[in-house]
Amino acid sequence: MDSNPLARWLEGPARMIAIIGGWWLLALAFLTVFEIFARKLLAFSLLGVDEIGAYTLAIFSTLSFAYALVVRSHTRVDFLLGHLPGPLRAVLNALAFLLLALMAGYVAWRGGAVLAETIEFQAHANSPLQTPLWLPQAAWLIGLIAFALVAGLFAGHALILLFSNWRLVNRWYGPMSLDEEIATEASAILARGADKEIVR
Repeated sequence: MDSNPLARWLEGPARMIAIIGGWWLLALAFLTVFEIFARKLLAFSLLGVDEIGAYTLAIFSTLSFAYALVVRSHTRVDFLLGHLPGPLRAVLNALAFLLLALMAGYVAWRGGAVLAETIEFQAHANSPLQTPLWLPQAAWLIGLIAFALVAGLFAGHALILLFSNWRLVNRWYGPMSLDEEIATEASAILARGADKEIVR
């Protein structure tokens, strides 16, 4: 089955961000383990590991929104959708992406207001690191903006297809079928196997 060309174009950058996030989380996990042993055995603390973990959660959560959208991993409730006529399903799928884009845009706009307020008051974290809050908030906002941009591109594409080829709206912007989910998982497993062979 042919795949969404817009999703193919965005998949590379989205996957790179996901890989960077994975390595960052792995490094944070090792840092957390070291912190635990250092406190228990050496009466020593790095200070701020929990704070860095909180920033990591906020930043990479928002960055993962866009990635999940590109690879169609967001949860869709479709128990009724599959029983509707194809053209109506296409309208609802396009409408779903339009509403998602509007919501993501609003969230990014409000996130920008939060960052502007932080910069105005020069707010710092009430913690040992005394982190200027604009730093993690700026990275957090980048994730929100990326999500809004991807959602907007997909919504625009879905609306164009709705008037030119509504069947592609259901294929590319509808919930994944069971066969598609199995194929996606199988290709991911094969890709991981190929990566291991390259490492060897």
